[in-house]
Amino acid sequence: MIAGRSGGGGAFLREIAHLGRDRWDLAMITIFPAFAIMIVAAMLIQGVPRHLPIAVVDQDQSAFSRAILRAVEASPGVEVAAMPGGMEEAERLAREGRVWAVLHVPRGAGQGLARTRTPAIHILYNASFLTIGSSAAGAIGAAVDAVIAERGLEALRARGLPAVRITPPRVQAIVLFNPQTSFEWYLQALIQPAVLHLLAACVAVMALGRELEGRSLARWKARTGGGIMALVGKFAPYFLALSFWGAAWMVWLCGVRGWTMQGSLMLTLLAQMLLLAGTMAISAMLVTLTRSTSVALSASAIYAGSALAYSGGTLPLTGGSAFARGWSGLLPFTHYLSLQMDQFLGAPLIVALPGLGVLCVYIVVPLSVALLLLRRAERA
Repeated sequence: MIAGRSGGGGAFLREIAHLGRDRWDLAMITIFPAFAIMIVAAMLIQGVPRHLPIAVVDQDQSAFSRAILRAVEASPGVEVAAMPGGMEEAERLAREGRVWAVLHVPRGAGQGLARTRTPAIHILYNASFLTIGSSAAGAIGAAVDAVIAERGLEALRARGLPAVRITPPRVQAIVLFNPQTSFEWYLQALIQPAVLHLLAACVAVMALGRELEGRSLARWKARTGGGIMALVGKFAPYFLALSFWGAAWMVWLCGVRGWTMQGSLMLTLLAQMLLLAGTMAISAMLVTLTRSTSVALSASAIYAGSALAYSGGTLPLTGGSAFARGWSGLLPFTHYLSLQMDQFLGAPLIVALPGLGVLCVYIVVPLSVALLLLRRAERA
């Protein structure tokens, strides 16, 4: 009965029947997104990294170095995991990934406060893991600066000098929009839509790629009535499932975890659905263009898998190569992420309109190409 129906409704029912038979395809739009949300949420729920292991190389062995060690141990951001005797051993610990940063207090550092020149106190961190390493280095630096300021005043008093002769201008850095510097808000806002984007690309390729058995796209078009409604019906179960998980992720982030969206939540959800629809339209174009499921999946992995790296959310693109900036501008995820973050920060509707328009282009153009290729296949 289902096989005899044509158009969008028939394609939708046939796809639902397939999902009922194929548990792996069903898991791709149910269990896998749920696990992705739970795993990422569990990893980032603490928000700010705490108790990052570090190594301290104390070659000064003075009251000053002991004060630094106490201050570092009192910092909630780091935890002294090792106190090696030299820098070679400390660097080995860093290479092995057992510590994220190393604090080196050289000989004479404490006596240097009473001299003209003070030996440098070094903070080394693992830049291979830039975010965690710089967080550990920042926590160490704040503790060391506090001790140096306190001991410096004591050294001035001991020399009979006034503690403060002039009041220098103060520099105050203020973190905007994410004052807690929480990784939860920053990374979840990036990772979850990127995961859904990649999933949408893959499941749409697999859904339409099944019709390539025996190079039967033309027969599939003839059987379903062809046209845009057949494609919409085929992709609808996947689109609805992934849109649900996108909404569930937003409810978790904004409703449960309390990260307030200053702009429009409904506008962001609309943009997310346009991203998923555009991704599936691109998948339809790739399948009809390449006539190969494996090639279409590879192409999806290239553009959807690299979307997060080239979105500008993790690595800055300002000053990057022309290729990097051009590739970023071609990816639909870049435009979605810009719109989403604007809404988190409270941008007005007019700012989002160009992004919505671009996301609609990613639906219209690939679908038009896919339908044109399907018509040519049917004539052939």
